[in-house]
Amino acid sequence: MFRPGRDKGIATPIPLGLAALGVTTFLLGFGLIWQPAAQWGPYFGEAVLIGGIAEFLAGMWSFAYGDPLAATVFTFAAAFYGWWGLGGLLHSTMVPLSVGMVFLVSGVMLGCLWLASFYETAVFSLTLLFLWISWVLAGCALFAASPALSVAAGASAILSALIAAYGCFAGCYNAAIFEEKLPLGEPQMTRERSEQEELERLRRIHAVTDHQHMHA
Repeated sequence: MFRPGRDKGIATPIPLGLAALGVTTFLLGFGLIWQPAAQWGPYFGEAVLIGGIAEFLAGMWSFAYGDPLAATVFTFAAAFYGWWGLGGLLHSTMVPLSVGMVFLVSGVMLGCLWLASFYETAVFSLTLLFLWISWVLAGCALFAASPALSVAAGASAILSALIAAYGCFAGCYNAAIFEEKLPLGEPQMTRERSEQEELERLRRIHAVTDHQHMHA
């Protein structure tokens, strides 16, 4: 799919989205495994600023860049983590059943978005896979008050965060050196389509330039 953001000079927002998603998801996983909820105060503030605001900006830039799936995922995750952070900051006690329901339903919706990610990079798809699993397991852990499910949810969240961190680094590194040294697992079909779109983009730029020269 042609991404008009490239012609507008908009850099890819995917690394920012993965960075914000990875940090917040890692802290959620860490808390689920090793800390009681009463000690999560700093994580809630981080979720509002990084998992919420920064992730939301990445989502908005993804719309401008022309990547609707990344835009939807980042914006949806930003809304979820913003809710989680504000809820933790504003309410001293939260009903486990209600919070678990939000985690579960949000996880199922994210799972639907994961199904749409098969033609994205493997890094992006795997980040979504373990993210929605962690949210669903976290919701089930709240329903059942199960430490085992909480640990499983935390482990899945941390795995998602580590994959996102690699994706962020690889995306920035490849962009900095103008070459794909670190693989992201882009499908061959998607790569060929991207190359065709890039050739079309260059053709359009050259056509505009030649037109301007003719009228100079």
